[in-house]
Formats: sequence, C-alpha cells, structure tokens
Amino acid sequence: MKKKTGTFLLKIAQLLIVLMIIGGLSLSMPYAGAAANQSVIVQTANSIQAAALVEAYGGQVTSDLAIINGVGARLSTAAYAALQRDRRARITPNAAALLTASEFGSKKPKDPETDYPDVTGADLAWQQGAAGGGVTVAIIDTGIAHHPQLMKDSNGKHRDPVIGWVDFVDGHKKPKDPNGHGTHIAGIIANASLGSDGEYNGMAPEVNLVGVRVLDQTGAGDYEKVIQGIQWVIQHKDQYNIKVINLSLHSFVQSPYWADPLDQAVMRAWAEGINVVVAAGNDGPTPMSVAVPGNTPYAITVGAFTDNYTPSDWNDDYLAPFSAAGPTLDGFVKPDLLAPGAHITSTMMPGSYIARQREANWVDSKYFSMAGTSQAAAVVSGAAALVAAQHPELQPDQIKYRLTVTAMPWIDTEGADVLYSVWQQGAGRLNAYDAVFATDIEGAANSGMDLSADLAGIQHYEGYSYYDEATQTFRLHGVETETSGYGSWAGGYGSWAGGYGSWAGGYGSW
Repeated sequence: MKKKTGTFLLKIAQLLIVLMIIGGLSLSMPYAGAAANQSVIVQTANSIQAAALVEAYGGQVTSDLAIINGVGARLSTAAYAALQRDRRARITPNAAALLTASEFGSKKPKDPETDYPDVTGADLAWQQGAAGGGVTVAIIDTGIAHHPQLMKDSNGKHRDPVIGWVDFVDGHKKPKDPNGHGTHIAGIIANASLGSDGEYNGMAPEVNLVGVRVLDQTGAGDYEKVIQGIQWVIQHKDQYNIKVINLSLHSFVQSPYWADPLDQAVMRAWAEGINVVVAAGNDGPTPMSVAVPGNTPYAITVGAFTDNYTPSDWNDDYLAPFSAAGPTLDGFVKPDLLAPGAHITSTMMPGSYIARQREANWVDSKYFSMAGTSQAAAVVSGAAALVAAQHPELQPDQIKYRLTVTAMPWIDTEGADVLYSVWQQGAGRLNAYDAVFATDIEGAANSGMDLSADLAGIQHYEGYSYYDEATQTFRLHGVETETSGYGSWAGGYGSWAGGYGSWAGGYGSW
C-alpha cells in the first residue's frame, strides 16, 4: 500500500472548495446561500433513507438514484445548510454536465467518407466478419435523430438501429436530437452506409443502438439526469443486450473519484457488466486536466489524436492539442488510450443546434465535421462493441485489457524514443483489429482493485502517479530512471525522450 503524498492531499483539499472548469464552457455551481432553491444529490445508506431525510428537512425529491444510494432533490438555502451538518448524509451540488466537443479541425475532407475505421483497423476486422452484430451500444447524450444514413443495414437495406429510447429532458416518446451531437456520435459508432471509398462509414456497422437523452438542445445537462440515464441503462441492459455505454460528456472535478456521484454511477454500470467508454475532456494539454467521469479509474477513458488529413501516413500524426492529460487527482494514469478525434466526419441533421452554430462544418448535405474527445470516445465505443460481439464471454475488465494491451505506444519514426508521456497517450493509439482478433491475450485491467469494496466504501484507491517536488516532474512509483519520457513528465508538450516506465508494485489505498 502506498501512502498519499502531501501534494495530492493538498490538491484534494483545494479542489473540494475550488471549481475547476473542464473544457471551454463556463458554468456556475450552487453553494449554500447562493440560491433559494438549490438542486443537489443526497446520498445515505440507500435511496429510501435519502428521500426520507430530504423530506424531513422540508426538501423536494426530484428523482430516485438508487444505483448510488441517493436521490436528486431541491432544498431551500436553510435546509441545504442544515443537511450539510447532518452526518447521516453526503450532499453534492447537482453539477453541470456538458458536451465534450471542440472547434479544432473543422476543415472539410474532399469526399463524404470517413477515415477513422481505416486509421484504427476496424475495416480489417469487418473483412474477418466482425461488425458488431447482436451487441447494443447505449449513447447517453443529446438524443439520436432518424438520420437517413443511419437507417440502413450493412447490406444497404432499410433498418432502424435504434432499438430502445428514453428521454430524461422532456419525455419525448420517439427518438429525437435537437442538438445534433448524439446523432454525430451515433454515426461514428454505427453508420452502415458506404462512403465514396466503398467502405462503411461507422466503426461497427451491424451494432444496435439505444438512445438515452440527458442533455438539452444546447448540449447542457446535470449530474441528476446523466445518473438517471445510466441507471435506466443498467435496468434495461438484458432487454437490449447493452454491452457498451458511450459517455461523450464531461463535468469538472469536485472530489476524489470515489466520492463523486457520477463516477459512482459509472462504477456501478461497470460492476453490472457494461463497458463504459468516456471522453477524457478537451482542456489539454496541461497535466491533471482529465474531466469527470473520465477520471473514473475503472472506465475506458479516451484521448484524441489527428491523422493530419493523411490517414495512410502515420508519420505526420500528432496528439490533438485539446486532448486532456493526466494524471488524475487520485494519481491514476489517464487517458487509457487514444483514438482519432479531429476532423471527424459523421451524421448530422439540418436544423439541429450545432449545425446552425457551425455551418462551415458541413461536408455535404448529410455529413458534418466535428472534433473533440467526444468523437474519439465514440470511435473506441465502436471498437469495444466489435470486441464484445466477437468475445461475448468477456467481462469489461477483460475487454478494457484487450483494447489497451493491443494499443500502439507512440514512438518516433526511428522506433527509439517516446513522443508523448503515459499521461498524454495512455497505452497508445487504438488498434481495433488486434483488439478483436489477437490470440493468447489473457488478462484483466484494473487488477489489484476491488470494485465491490470501492462501491461499498470499504476501500478506495490511488494510482501509480505522483509529483516529484525535487525534480518538478510527474513520475510513476517504481520508475527509477532519471530520463524524461514515458514514465516522467515535466508538464510540457510534444517532445519526449527516453524509455518506457515500468509498472511496479500495486495500487495504493485511501
């Protein structure tokens, strides 16, 4: 077991009272005394006790969040202050949750086709019969529209891939997406239409989708709605065979991962056998910029790189400047891996909010170009669906292991030096083909961590990372080399030399 360093304790104390905005959008958090009617999440031993406690203080229960032993609630200023002093409950402000999209890389490709399946090797997986059939991905986002390019199967025949739907914003009974972001994500994952190159335009063209709308027309939402969405997916996972959740959204870090309600919901979904793929955030390249829920150690957190408009030439690829970097507040290495996330061409409906705001990003009348770790996460969600369909016996830890152990660490063209630190690239760039078909891969991610004990509050963990005050670099426990490179980082960007850090020892505990 490793002791918590003073640096991390100081950062935790600071971040519990200082709001860190992840991404380029500003928002405000409700504090005691800041409003007459405050939206919060109240957690106790279970949701029934939480509801009773809220009502005892004169508050209003707005939702049952049983998966995190809590409820959404509204409290008066006086009730908020009083309940904060009640040791039976933990109160978390109902933080904002926002899209993880960037303006970076809006240049139009020459043809309405997508390149990310080629860049990641998904096209090679299709040739071997892996296309995601029978598996469902839940997209928790702004919704999914009935886009004409999504209404086809891999043989070109009519098919609606959206087999399940729920709307926590306005209760609409049929799929819709007034914002456009969720439809863009859906196209990256599941578009079975052929591009001008004759190949599918989505990562997993035979996958099914479930749309869970938790963000409004402008792309804004809050913890309560996102947690409701995750809870709904868990309740319906067997009905729809949901194997993957895509969370291309973010909020700012308020606390250690184990105390954050949204992170707890992600952990619960993981425990229920669902692979949760999340965006790292777009506040890179500075250290400790990974957002919630990307800071959840168990989940698959994705950063972004660009192929620089030359998909067949890897020599000019580079890490996207917006891609968030680790370590997390709790010392974990994040992101877990990288995927294409710049100038990503996918489906968009005319008249949607994003389309009206960024008209220059239209590629043609059906396709739209966007960038962000949102898009990179969708690419990995598609890859995870390919793995899950090919290996239905695997649990999330095993699928995460396949995705990361087959990823390709980013080195220079001579094959000698590391170009980006482990906190920028994780295990490296996605290799979808090997993740699906590589043999003799036996192992599980998140080893040494007990998810059940973590959720129960019995034991919590910290990662290998620490800040070395003497050298003013981030380092990994067990890495003794003094050279800068994969296992140490002075916080700069883009010039990394030296060898790989070794992963020694086990996780620490709180």
